[in-house]
Amino acid sequence: MNIDIENGTIVAIIRGISPSEVIDIQEALLEGGVKWVEVSLSDEEKGLECIQRLNQRFGEEIHLGVGTVTTLEQAKKAIAIGAKYIITPGWNKELAKEITKLNINILPGVFTPGEIMEALEFNIEIVKLFPANNIGPSYIKNLHGPFPNLKIMAVGGISLDNMREYYKAGCTLFGIGSELVPRGATRADKTQITNNAKKFISILNNEE
Repeated sequence: MNIDIENGTIVAIIRGISPSEVIDIQEALLEGGVKWVEVSLSDEEKGLECIQRLNQRFGEEIHLGVGTVTTLEQAKKAIAIGAKYIITPGWNKELAKEITKLNINILPGVFTPGEIMEALEFNIEIVKLFPANNIGPSYIKNLHGPFPNLKIMAVGGISLDNMREYYKAGCTLFGIGSELVPRGATRADKTQITNNAKKFISILNNEE
């Protein structure tokens, strides 16, 4: 499948958020210009309920995905309640094979050229490089030598201070966690989240 995503897209990672607060959190993100969201299943029950509520409230207004997916069962549950793409924490060839059969986009976590090569065998268009801050922008730049058309989602340690460097190195999109949406955030954090979103987007918009 093709995933229609613009260069320089911010994906908000929602983790540890109460389902009763998630609508307010997403409203704050939208006000700040962030439409892509990944709901982590690190707490599966809470994450799935967040996905369901977000899909019911926002529908096609947002690009709703599910992250920290480690089993096919989790993927199927999330798809059934509205997830439009699957993100895994690391590379699992068999899991990737089964998820691609579900006719949904998968952004698998990778760390090495070997894992990227295996992902490309499944016509996967975007990979999640995690943890990005343990590798650095130069590694990403070097990857585009053998993989010139590879789209990379940088996740892990991406901040207002370093995102510009990763963007220059060739990252297509960025998964931002607590620097954008603090873990355990509530509606009381809406203004902060909106301001965070505007700051991240501003960095990319001002990139030359």
